[in-house]
Amino acid sequence: MTPHPLDPLSPDELAAAIEIVRREQGLNQNHLFVFTLLDEPTKDALNAWKTGDPMDRAARITIWDRAEGMLIESVVGLDGTVRRWEPQPGQKAALLGPEATACIAAAKSDPRVLEGLRRRGIDDISQVHMETWPFGIDVPDHLDDGRRLFWTPMWHRPTPDANQYAHPIGGLHAIVAIDTAEVVDVEDTEGIPTPQTPGPYRLSQTGGDVRLKPLEIIQPEGASFTVDGWEIQWERWRFRLGHCQREGLVIHDVRFDDEGTERKIAHRMSIAELVIPYGDQGINGAARKAAFDTGEFGFGNYTNSLTLGCDCLGEIVYLDTAVADAAGEVHVTKQGICLHEEDVGILWKHTDADGHVEVRRGRRFVASSIATIDNYEYGYFWYFHQDGTIEFEAKLTGIVLTRAAIPGEENPSATELEPGLLAPYHQHLFCARLDLDVDGVGNTVYEVDAVAHPMGPENPAGNAYMTRELPLASESLAKRVIDPFASRFWKVVNPERTNHMGKPVGYKLMPGGANWPMADPESVIGKRARFMYHHLWVTPQRPDELYPAGDHPYQHEGLDGLPRWTAADRPLENEDIVLWYTFGTNHIPRTEDWPVMPVEHTGFHLKPSGFFRRSPGIDVAPSEPKHCCSSNPHAASGDAATGSKD
Repeated sequence: MTPHPLDPLSPDELAAAIEIVRREQGLNQNHLFVFTLLDEPTKDALNAWKTGDPMDRAARITIWDRAEGMLIESVVGLDGTVRRWEPQPGQKAALLGPEATACIAAAKSDPRVLEGLRRRGIDDISQVHMETWPFGIDVPDHLDDGRRLFWTPMWHRPTPDANQYAHPIGGLHAIVAIDTAEVVDVEDTEGIPTPQTPGPYRLSQTGGDVRLKPLEIIQPEGASFTVDGWEIQWERWRFRLGHCQREGLVIHDVRFDDEGTERKIAHRMSIAELVIPYGDQGINGAARKAAFDTGEFGFGNYTNSLTLGCDCLGEIVYLDTAVADAAGEVHVTKQGICLHEEDVGILWKHTDADGHVEVRRGRRFVASSIATIDNYEYGYFWYFHQDGTIEFEAKLTGIVLTRAAIPGEENPSATELEPGLLAPYHQHLFCARLDLDVDGVGNTVYEVDAVAHPMGPENPAGNAYMTRELPLASESLAKRVIDPFASRFWKVVNPERTNHMGKPVGYKLMPGGANWPMADPESVIGKRARFMYHHLWVTPQRPDELYPAGDHPYQHEGLDGLPRWTAADRPLENEDIVLWYTFGTNHIPRTEDWPVMPVEHTGFHLKPSGFFRRSPGIDVAPSEPKHCCSSNPHAASGDAATGSKD
């Protein structure tokens, strides 16, 4: 199949790009591949391209030269040319899988670590689970010489099927120089016992005692959507999917058929960063826990294969995803993206005065993927609704990160789940990059507030209110926060296109999952993730401005990305613009979050606002009665679920 210019790099293309850059630049085993991504074409190039035209395909490859300690940005054409080769002095590579494996092996063989474990009664190193965490605070002064470093929290897994997060090993950490796999320090604070209460969660351990009658999702005529390569058509929607080693699931070129006219809404949408600042105090190393799961690890590397379990129900179509690892080997995740339809209840309903009833059930198209990064699972779900709404939802589950403490001791920044087992407070803060093209690229963003005048001449009865619209004319003005008291939202309009009422067409961003970062702005994580301190940013569209914390956040001094770009205070009216929306959860763990956390939800909506002349869902066909109603078989005799009528 001939690819579309926006299709992700295929496994063959990934392998070819790696081979080309190795050959042309003389790379060896000291050169590791950090990210190998599609070099996406410009909007002008896309608009000029037609099916059947020759296609220029290229990869954007970030390389880490560990011998020289140098990061290199490159663009590699699949025609065999290296089009860009630019060293990035001072920047550091994200953490790579082979490095983590080598460094954990070094830590597990270090005599100081082994002795510390023996003093804690652990003699079998194979029972020790280690993780590799970047420093979320300052690197200790005696080690701060510019090397890439991580530290290793540890947990005990006494049996192969035990939940290791029930048994954190307190006070023992190795600090490892990544490029040399050298343990440069071991921190060993005694007196913190390893919690012993198990945290079973497997079916073989807990049983499946609570049973419900079967629930089946059946589409006897098949799914209502079509998949052509990476292009999806469903109802009136047409768009393309992508998968990025760094961001995971990506949405491209979103269009809606409005009464026979296809209209564009968005060029590219993704979750461009996910940062998890932990709010624990400095005890036992917990204050160091703050990670960029996108920029420091590569979210797409951890995409699940959705072949097991019940991740999706209904008529499912899966797409495979592919990434190249640090050694240049290509890995395919079978069924990494799930596509299906869901019933979402009533779309609209009205009962008229004469008793006539009209009701339509709503349905949405779902594109989703799930990633597992150490203890946590993150589900990314993009929804397309029949009323023209686009919705993003993150579903968070998995096992809360744990640390050990003296049982019963006061820990004001953590929840004690079991004696001595703490789950520190933390936040999950996502940043969506929304390159919207509402009926074209010339767009302007307005902040819309509901405003009530004081009771008086403008509001004589005291019940009136109006809306106030503020054009976000420049980058400095477009750094905004939510205001629930004003029902604030942000509207993207095209001033050159008007609706049937003569108003500019638009889409509005409805805030959801709004949280405020608890970290001080001058803290290490506050500087590196400065994007957290505004819910909305708006920038002109630039192909090299993709990540809100900058391209390379690992051990970066901070203030990169959005704060650096927006310092230019570029104009934003009637421009090709990008919205950046920060949202998330503030997780104060509950005992009910243990041993596996029930799903937490966060996200946002994009809704048409004057874009259509009427509801796009008004002519949705009604459901067959047999699918939307049923009778109680006990009603005639008076029987009920709890007994019989006397």
